[in-house]
Amino acid sequence: MTNKVIVGSRKSRLAMAQTKLVIASLEKLFPKVEFKIKNVITEGDRNRHDSLAKIGGKGVFVKEIEDELKDGTIDFAVHSLKDVMPNLPQGLILGAFPKRVSPFDCLVSRKEFSTLDDLPQGARIGTNSLRRQGQLLSARQDLKIIPIRGNIDTRLKKIDTEELDGVVLAEAGLSRLNVDLSEYHVLNLKEYIMPAVGQGCLAIECREDDSKIRQMLNRINDEDSARCVQIEREFMRELGGSCNFPIGGYAYVKNEQILFDGLIASPNGEHVIREDAVPANNPGVGKKVADQLLAKDKFGIIEGE
Repeated sequence: MTNKVIVGSRKSRLAMAQTKLVIASLEKLFPKVEFKIKNVITEGDRNRHDSLAKIGGKGVFVKEIEDELKDGTIDFAVHSLKDVMPNLPQGLILGAFPKRVSPFDCLVSRKEFSTLDDLPQGARIGTNSLRRQGQLLSARQDLKIIPIRGNIDTRLKKIDTEELDGVVLAEAGLSRLNVDLSEYHVLNLKEYIMPAVGQGCLAIECREDDSKIRQMLNRINDEDSARCVQIEREFMRELGGSCNFPIGGYAYVKNEQILFDGLIASPNGEHVIREDAVPANNPGVGKKVADQLLAKDKFGIIEGE
């Protein structure tokens, strides 16, 4: 086994925290290996103002990192799986999926709300995600969606600076950063918003032909998480998933069976099509559910309204 491994990561506080979690797990298994982090600035980091859809979709957080993987500058990279495009560059693979944490979103606000119905009429909600926007508007057409970007601290501050009634954040990020929410109230949105494909799961990307790194990463791969997110990614791949229209997908284990929920929606929330609790133990379920949703899409969601 190689004695020194270079790990690629974005420089954001969350990306670094996630990378350090992965390295800590590997250090326990490979105490003689030295792991070093190399920070890579991506287009998503450089452009913090435009929407993700405008600057190229989710891939803007990984392209430069993948370039360094391909040229051998780094040995593997740690990503939030929801940022990874459904099709990888030739020669790269996802070598491990550590155990997934909460895939769900939550509403963080200054006021306490027990349900989404408790929000005032015309409540201002901060999110830059079309997936979150479409599902929130489906539940409450009166909500005002305010586009916001930035790290978690920046978005929390915008509750006050933008006079927001709340911001939607991923529970996983809040947990991994151990964010102090003592001055806020948190409403779990599990009942209202289907997660993004891969949300709550980390993905470790490496070169396909690097057998030593692949063997190392396999030691921290969680089989249940891997099986579930691969179903989700198949679903997204079939839909041509990007940030151009809302997609939700969530596979999970229940009573030793894998079930899958899939959703497509219009950004304005007027049309939502979903399939829930589809048995997913057999191959091809992600594609099957995608095809079912496409067949039901009488509103032109996929083509754009």
